[in-house]
Amino acid sequence: MPQPPPSPIRIGSATHPAPLSPQQQQFDTLVQRIAAQRELLAAWDEAVGAYRERYAREFEPLLATYRALSTQLAQWLDTAADRKGLSRADRATLGEIVAGLAGDLADSAPDEAARAAMQALRDRHAGGGDAERADGPAMAQETPGLDPDSPEEVLRRVEEQMHAAQARAEQARQAHHAARRRRKPPSARERQAREQAQQASQSLRDVYRKLASALHPDRETDPAERTRKTALMQRVNQAYAAGRLLDLLQLQLEAEQIDPAHIAHLGEERLSHYNRVLADQLAGLQREVQAAQHAFCAEFGLDPSSQYKPSKLMTRLRTQLQHLQQDAHHLRLLLRALEEDPDELKRWLGHERAAMRAADAFPDDPPDRMGR
Repeated sequence: MPQPPPSPIRIGSATHPAPLSPQQQQFDTLVQRIAAQRELLAAWDEAVGAYRERYAREFEPLLATYRALSTQLAQWLDTAADRKGLSRADRATLGEIVAGLAGDLADSAPDEAARAAMQALRDRHAGGGDAERADGPAMAQETPGLDPDSPEEVLRRVEEQMHAAQARAEQARQAHHAARRRRKPPSARERQAREQAQQASQSLRDVYRKLASALHPDRETDPAERTRKTALMQRVNQAYAAGRLLDLLQLQLEAEQIDPAHIAHLGEERLSHYNRVLADQLAGLQREVQAAQHAFCAEFGLDPSSQYKPSKLMTRLRTQLQHLQQDAHHLRLLLRALEEDPDELKRWLGHERAAMRAADAFPDDPPDRMGR
């Protein structure tokens, strides 16, 4: 990852107290925003590394314990399903709980054997709802088709033909417009944008060529200086390949090709070219930051549409650990109560049934399946 320049180049400073032009102000703003994005990218890298290390050390073992307790509960309830004294409502509630638990465990199973065992347990307790859903497609297939000469079937065929004709017409229209766009000469605005992009690219090349000319190690006879220039030239090549103008300007400062006052005396046209390259560099860094967040979400199964801050990741993990510890503790207490008190199962099922009814009445705030 590229490191921020040791001393960001800015025009507005004690050495340049005069009011800044619009291009100079934009240059300074872009430099500051690039520095901020680099700091944010470095913060993401550091925070994700720390998060990953603690997640593996503390969260994953605790999660394995929680899954083992959940599996133990699902299996215990499975064996209790035929216990005498349970009402039909109790058995229906128990089956729904086991099916839900086993389904969750199958989705997060660490291996194929555990997944298959939980899927079998889920299917055994899925109940009539799943059976009805499984029969649905077959019943639909057994429904006899319409009479090919009936008005309904004729209308259906005519509508299909009309939709197909409309799709072909739309396809032809889009192809025609695409062909016209290809033949249409670029507008004045498009030509101007293309010319500005070429000029910005040329400005980047100019800075690179000056650096390459001064730092080329093959032209250096002193071994120590050749080593220094080789390292600098590697940084130059990397910065140029990535389009990082700010890094190239910083390298010019290090190579003493320019001084901080040099940027302040650049013409407005040259600064506008620089600003275009810096804007592209800023956009690239912003994409890198977004990619870092998305990669973090993908690795830990989080919602990528949510916003996360690197500084808050460890706080979030501590909260997750606390909740998971509480959930595992609750499961231990529940299993102990179910095993020690024969009447606890009916009481617990009644509580769960009431919670399910409450969830149906208030679907936006469903209770946890485990009664937590």
